Amino acid sequence: MEINEYSKMDQFEQKYWWWVVKRLIVDNQIKKLSNTSKILEVGCGTGTNLKSISKYGDVTGIDFSKNALDFCKRRTHNPLILADAEKLPIDKETFDLIVALDVIEHLNDEDALSEFYRILKPNGFLIITVPAFKFLWSQHDDVLHHLRRYRKKELKNKLEHNFSIRMISYWNFFMLPPITAIRLINKIRKTDQNESDVKKLPFLINYTLIKVMRFEDFLISNKINLPCGVSIIAVCEKKD
Repeated sequence: MEINEYSKMDQFEQKYWWWVVKRLIVDNQIKKLSNTSKILEVGCGTGTNLKSISKYGDVTGIDFSKNALDFCKRRTHNPLILADAEKLPIDKETFDLIVALDVIEHLNDEDALSEFYRILKPNGFLIITVPAFKFLWSQHDDVLHHLRRYRKKELKNKLEHNFSIRMISYWNFFMLPPITAIRLINKIRKTDQNESDVKKLPFLINYTLIKVMRFEDFLISNKINLPCGVSIIAVCEKKD
């Protein structure tokens, strides 16, 4: 991810609708899990998620970016590790839960998932989110250094090598039409911008988006899998 994007994340992450609702959805999924005493967040970014999930256990953050960890240190006192998720400097069967939010699209995903499996305890859990649908690819993905976007079936197949899937669903369903339209218009106009889609929004728009997306969280929390969306979330359990 470009360095300036960490600054934007640090500035917006606590109140921007995208991150607010993602934390809410993840939070409600963690509540359903049986044991989360030792948690690892892979790709901890600027640290807001670390603070959010710390109420469920002892949380360690890991990121390959020193810039990200420097932001984390200003916000949290959680243990932090500078490392690559494809080769984690962690003993096997160490954690009860791994949270990896919009991470594996940056990596060799099969190597990363194998590492997650290795360091999870027996019957440990993985909560993962990824961007969806290749047709949504835009400058946003280039700036964030994405390597791919996923369909649900593709992600499901990769996860099932090592994990039992408890839940998998698209999310950001209601935002799919406007985001698709915006990205299509930008492609037609050949808009050249060296930044992500994250921009400061008027309070009322941001507030309205949070309210709309809270309804998605209600649906997902009640086991209603959404048929499509800008992103995918999965909750998995390590196979014996």
